[in-house]
Amino acid sequence: MIPHPLKIRPVALFGKLAAALLLFPVALPAGEADGGAVTGRATIQLKNASYRNDLGGMDLVLAPANLVPEIRRLRMETWRTDGLSTTRSPAGEENPVGVRIDFSDGYKNLDLKALGQAAANAATARTKSATNGDFSFSNVPAGRHTLYAQYKSRYAVAYWLLEVEVPKKGTFRIDLSETNAAEVFNRFEPKSR
Repeated sequence: MIPHPLKIRPVALFGKLAAALLLFPVALPAGEADGGAVTGRATIQLKNASYRNDLGGMDLVLAPANLVPEIRRLRMETWRTDGLSTTRSPAGEENPVGVRIDFSDGYKNLDLKALGQAAANAATARTKSATNGDFSFSNVPAGRHTLYAQYKSRYAVAYWLLEVEVPKKGTFRIDLSETNAAEVFNRFEPKSR
């Protein structure tokens, strides 16, 4: 049996080049990393505790600086409300004035899931803190970034929303604690005497 000459076609030049690249990958020279680093340690002092707790396993996110207004907007939306405050006109019509906000229990009203999701969606880099609370981001582009982190336990809830200025070469160090957190709610009460 003689094969038909039109059914057998030579491999195109593009196919040969693609096959060569797949079989023999081209090693590109690795350039030097052109970014800085962000390092730090996350701890919190709980009420009634005589020592600082290391915050191990905590998710941390580096994102563009525009994350700050987004987190603040979401935070204000998560407050529990009793409804709209209204005024009545002489004709009896209700006009909304604004939202009545219940600030008495911020701990229950803090929706870390919504804030964390917004941070994760905007993230340019993510990491977890080690068991001793240490964390680091490497090869971060120079410039302003937002560092977002959150902590939740049965005793306390906190989140951090900090602007960091990363140098082109070098390390920016920032330690997270209750002193620089955006919000901290601590459930421990002072011991009765």
